[in-house]
Amino acid sequence: MTCSNKVEFFVPRGFSHRQVFVPCGNTDPWGGRTICHDCASDRAEMARIERHEANVKADNEAARSAGWGEF
Repeated sequence: MTCSNKVEFFVPRGFSHRQVFVPCGNTDPWGGRTICHDCASDRAEMARIERHEANVKADNEAARSAGWGEF
């Protein structure tokens, strides 16, 4: 991704929370992919992200079937 936007998350911390900013395209605090509003609104970018996620899933399934685990 070439997007330089950051996405704001509120992560639980004790009885409160803390504010975390994660660059678009990186892993969010819960293990998913961070996607900013601009990229989520762009159909071509979302198609590219979905293709990439499908390729990652296929790679992990192939590795798992060979007994290697996930990458």
